[in-house]
Amino acid sequence: MSGVGKRYAEALVLALGEERPDKVLEDLASFGGWLKAIPELRITIENPGIPFSRKAEIVREVAKQAGFAEISIRFVLLAVTNKRVRQWEEFVEAFRVLCDQRLGIQRAKVVSARPMGEARRAELQSRLAEILGKPVEVETAVSEALLGGLQLYLGSTVYDGSVVGALKSLHESLVKG
Repeated sequence: MSGVGKRYAEALVLALGEERPDKVLEDLASFGGWLKAIPELRITIENPGIPFSRKAEIVREVAKQAGFAEISIRFVLLAVTNKRVRQWEEFVEAFRVLCDQRLGIQRAKVVSARPMGEARRAELQSRLAEILGKPVEVETAVSEALLGGLQLYLGSTVYDGSVVGALKSLHESLVKG
């Protein structure tokens, strides 16, 4: 998490008041999606030739139609004012991390050789929550290169239960003798 992203996210957390962090996170993620999906929006917001008042008008109109919380709108406008829209993904990720810390949530990523069904993902999420003693949010991904099994990423720790991981381990054991 970058210094700028963390500072902005910390300021937003302090300003939340009674607003639900998950709602604000949803708003910020939506705005980030718009920046990717609508190049004209990003170009307009980043164009120094367009007055801030016009940019603010556009942001307010689009955000209000999408049902953004007022604090989310003010945060977007702060990023536009300070010419920090290019760091938007950093802001969202830093805010997500701080919200998770605040709510005691652990994020995990599971990479499997085949798509994992929702029931299996929920079962894994429940089991991890039981083991860790706190709520866990599991994100899944697929990598056919694993051949079978799965890899679990918890923070900076990787648990490799994949066929590829087992073969690499076996190879290293054979090479060492």
